[in-house]
Amino acid sequence: MKTNSLSLLAVAGGTVLFCLAAPQPISGQNASTPKISAETEEISPQMAALIQELAAQNKQLAANQAAMEAKVDEIAESVRQSRLFAARAGRGGK
Repeated sequence: MKTNSLSLLAVAGGTVLFCLAAPQPISGQNASTPKISAETEEISPQMAALIQELAAQNKQLAANQAAMEAKVDEIAESVRQSRLFAARAGRGGK
């Protein structure tokens, strides 16, 4: 009987912990670029320019990230091939 109540308590505690640890979106946080329309509140030209600049920087960061991931993949493949050749040569590869 005690093991059933302990396991039930553990499951309930895990559920509560999971709910508290799950990330919640912050109000105003949006992954997409905001759409400016006539129905929204007026945005100053300076703010619109800043939004466009941030969108351009975001695109550049995404491109840089893709380039870095490609380089890391290339290095990983080189290491894999080096280990294969070292293993074939009898040096263990590790």
